[in-house]
Amino acid sequence: MEVNPIDMWRQSAGAWIADQGEEGDASRRIILDPALEPFRSTLSGKRVLDLGCGEGRYARKMKAAGALVTGVDPVPEFIERARQLDPAGDYRVCRAEELPLEAHSFDVVLSYLTLMDVEDYVRAGREMVRVLAPGGRILLVLISNLTSCSEGWIKDAEGNRLFRPVDRYMEEFSMNLEWRGIRIVNYHRPLSAILKVFLSQGCVLTDFIEPLPPADHPWHAEEHRAPNFQILELMKLPLA
Repeated sequence: MEVNPIDMWRQSAGAWIADQGEEGDASRRIILDPALEPFRSTLSGKRVLDLGCGEGRYARKMKAAGALVTGVDPVPEFIERARQLDPAGDYRVCRAEELPLEAHSFDVVLSYLTLMDVEDYVRAGREMVRVLAPGGRILLVLISNLTSCSEGWIKDAEGNRLFRPVDRYMEEFSMNLEWRGIRIVNYHRPLSAILKVFLSQGCVLTDFIEPLPPADHPWHAEEHRAPNFQILELMKLPLA
């Protein structure tokens, strides 16, 4: 019997919370959070929707920068944990594809490693644009489409990394992933498909980053060859 992806997240919630801790896993601490710091520094007084907030780790960071944050996630266990750690925060259980939020009610919508977990990303993207005020920003933090369509590095007999294959790039497909007690479904989509969702609704791409660790970090050489992440910033054009 096939398990619903959200049920898989619910079953993995305890392991995920333990794995993330207070500061997030190594990829977040070393690569993504530093890359997002210029963005976080602009949020004072902004109404921010943290789409797929999980246990609320980055929502708390944005609040510390002065943002007015609403965190949403379809996993009740995550929202319960977010409320425990931030009792004064605004955290709600809901799906990205159907947000019980008013149109044009946020200045910023953040999707931090969330969209690849959402089965109907087109509906989710439309909802993100709907709740965003004209002139507002969407920030998508994604697994790189070039790495999400392969199963990792091809190595030689000594274990040296030779290359990462790119295959089925233009297809859309799901992947079952499992690590450290976490078992979930992710989805690969080509970058053109993701961008089309937002560009077709009056958004424009204003920045694109493929973040790397610091040059002196042991991960830098590998990430420089095939970066694991992409950060896209889009703006919803003001109404004519």
